[in-house]
Amino acid sequence: MSKENWDIQFIKPCRFLEEEHRLLTPEYTLQSIARGRIVQINLDNCSIQRMEDLTEESTIEDVEAVGLLPLFDILQKGMVSLTCIGVNEMPDWRVRNAHTAYERFCRKFWPGHKDDKDATFRVYNPECKERKVKFGELSDEARCVYGGAYVSMLQIQNIHHSYPDTTPENRFEIYLHSMIGLLGIVSGFELEIAKWAFWELNKNEINRLVSSVKQRRKDIRENFAKVKNEISKCREYAFDRAMDLHWLSGANLSEDLGHDIDINGTRLKLDNWVGTNDHKLYRISRDIHSTYHDDSTMKRLAITRERELESNLYWRNVDRTSKDILTYRYHTGYANIDEILAKIDKAVSHVEGELIRKFDEVPA
Repeated sequence: MSKENWDIQFIKPCRFLEEEHRLLTPEYTLQSIARGRIVQINLDNCSIQRMEDLTEESTIEDVEAVGLLPLFDILQKGMVSLTCIGVNEMPDWRVRNAHTAYERFCRKFWPGHKDDKDATFRVYNPECKERKVKFGELSDEARCVYGGAYVSMLQIQNIHHSYPDTTPENRFEIYLHSMIGLLGIVSGFELEIAKWAFWELNKNEINRLVSSVKQRRKDIRENFAKVKNEISKCREYAFDRAMDLHWLSGANLSEDLGHDIDINGTRLKLDNWVGTNDHKLYRISRDIHSTYHDDSTMKRLAITRERELESNLYWRNVDRTSKDILTYRYHTGYANIDEILAKIDKAVSHVEGELIRKFDEVPA
């Protein structure tokens, strides 16, 4: 496998409107410090798993072999903070080894680093034998953070199974109205993913796509739109995809909330990045990302629309539908997110119930 598709990549989930895709370099981390912000690299599950392949005897060559040399270089030459938040994707039985691998990597290849005294650690049961994370058994806080994306990914599965004979445009419209009904809020990021998930093409049409559109379609469909045929597989897939959405959009949350960190007695705001060895996510982030606006701490969605998409009937229809509905909701003041956790739990129960009934109807 080429290094281009192997080495860890760094995603900046939010950038300024006119800012090009930025590469994380040691120089950038020092510039960020000068602006009163510290780059925080949030490692996802993929990158932490690479650390599990290293041992106390591992060398720099071994770090390079598992695709983590770019991270090593930044730790040596820049100034950053690092988190292993990707353990939140893991079932309990894997967390201990993952934490151990992360701490071993930091101790061996980032000498002199200091642990954040305010850092929190995931609570887990080392005796738990469940092989997969179950959304319904997560804490209230975790269900609230990941729940919107989890419902979205479940509903995409549900619509594929429940409306196989309707048009892609109708499936998207069903998705949009159903998410409003289920949660009362709509995530722009998840809405964009849904547009790609419901876009159907034959082989000849795919071959005629420009390379950028073809690659984005492939990446999004592989990461977010594979149709599963068992409820356990739907749940597992929806949770994994919800975590991917969290890396691409939810990682902005700590910036939105104004979190900071103590560095040698100085409080610095966070400049959030994601470290991942999932190159599909990295490519998607170049074309769909958040952007700052109007000096607000909250973010807006920025997307790439090639002329080929702007002239395509499906894309004209779904873009118009979403714009009309969301504009109407904005002007009529639909922004009530009270009791969001209760809505999430109710939505999960409803959508999972529909999927279970649909699978029960399928002859064995």
